[in-house]
Amino acid sequence: MMGSTLTVLAALAAASTVSAQQVLEIDYGAGRVLIDDESRAIYDSSIDHQRAILYLQDMEEPEGVMVFSLDTGEWIRTIRFPTGGGPGELPQGYAGMSAGRNGRLYVSGLARILLFDDAGQYMGNWTPRAPERRGAVCDFDGKPAVPAIKGVVRRSGDGDETVGPGVAAMRGLPRSQARAMEDLLWSSRIACTPNAAYVVTTHADDTDSLTVYYRSGRMGTLQIPAELVESGRLTTGPRINTDGRGNVVLAEIPDVRLIRIGGYQTVGAVLDPGSGCHAMIRNPEVDAYEYSFRGIHADSAVVAVLYMEEGEEMGRKALTFFDHAYKVGLYPLRRVSGEPCPGMLPTVEPVRSPRSTDRSGLKGPIAK
Repeated sequence: MMGSTLTVLAALAAASTVSAQQVLEIDYGAGRVLIDDESRAIYDSSIDHQRAILYLQDMEEPEGVMVFSLDTGEWIRTIRFPTGGGPGELPQGYAGMSAGRNGRLYVSGLARILLFDDAGQYMGNWTPRAPERRGAVCDFDGKPAVPAIKGVVRRSGDGDETVGPGVAAMRGLPRSQARAMEDLLWSSRIACTPNAAYVVTTHADDTDSLTVYYRSGRMGTLQIPAELVESGRLTTGPRINTDGRGNVVLAEIPDVRLIRIGGYQTVGAVLDPGSGCHAMIRNPEVDAYEYSFRGIHADSAVVAVLYMEEGEEMGRKALTFFDHAYKVGLYPLRRVSGEPCPGMLPTVEPVRSPRSTDRSGLKGPIAK
């Protein structure tokens, strides 16, 4: 199998109590499996909420993105892009992607971005005037955009548009200082709504910040909920995307840090950027590292199931988690506590009582 692995001793502590304006739990006893195939090695994903499309980057197609229906799980097409220097190619290979407006898809390398239409046809490419990054790209008011140093660079009709007060000012900084900021930019993540770009940056001390750059030129910050910060000490992340309704979705990447085992239950959050109201999303069980929360579609969680192997280390049960998935499902969210944010996930129902312990939606033999 390809990809890095993490081995974790199964000595798991109890989770601390989560507090938020509302707490939502993923119900794995309901919902449906979209993809279930042991031969797959799914790494990356993006959601087109408008068309109910799930884009997946799978090692079955390392030079392509596979397109699936979120309604049926049906494969629709594969969008291919060879590695190379030609117009529809990526010189350094695939690094990231983002669903765009009107069915478009942006596929990013470390520098160049390829644009595809709603039928998967190549439309052109764009190389932003910004340092290289690990694939971060989003649709910012109908155009591709990438994080830059203290700002965002957006494609426009007459050249690159810089959004954010710090972009131009960086040009006069000493090289050592600029390089340190470029290092932060390398692993930054971005998501956009029509009026704002949201950038997550992981700093040298392993803390994360969430900065907002508005089309108007203003800049601000959003606070990452404390519950997610605590959970993040057990993972790496978070990923960032949107729910298609203007809310920001943060999703922890369940890569265990060996020195901090135990207590991982909060897997993500949904934030209303205007009010600050938020919902925490958690698994029904503690330390379910194999379940990778990828985002929200309608009022359900999109979850990928990572490969996991059981073994023994120093006479104790050990679990080895791989960084790729073989299964993807869509599972309803249930309200555990708190009051819903206005307009956020309006049809979520309370958790079932007695609470379901059925995990058949994810566990068990592979369906052939």
